[in-house]
Amino acid sequence: MDSRKVIKIKDSYYINIPLEVFKALEIVKGDKLRITHLMGLGLLITQAQGVGKVSVNLESVDRLQRAADSIYQQLERKLKDLESNFISNLQARLIPDLARSGIFDLKARVEKIETRVGVSDRRRGKLVLLDKKKRSDQ
Repeated sequence: MDSRKVIKIKDSYYINIPLEVFKALEIVKGDKLRITHLMGLGLLITQAQGVGKVSVNLESVDRLQRAADSIYQQLERKLKDLESNFISNLQARLIPDLARSGIFDLKARVEKIETRVGVSDRRRGKLVLLDKKKRSDQ
């Protein structure tokens, strides 16, 4: 593969295309080429209409697949981190506020259930709200 020097004309940068690439893509004057930056690999140049005329060796395809897999795994890890951080923040901030507002008044709920069911005073049938701080008392 040849190396090409980048030239600047006014505010644009250009490279010339090697003859082998020109012939392989069957490029004619006025054709549009798509240039894609592949992270960590370089540039991919294809015809704007499709990639049907691009000849690619298996090593290049394998490198592209590994790069795509790596990018996908990084995105998946970041998404999982965002999800766990969101859930942790939700638990740490929202639930205490809701409990203070009285929405999660568990003691009142237990008392309401006791009166509704009409549980007798027998020890084994009584509903009790367990408090972690007073667990030794019960």
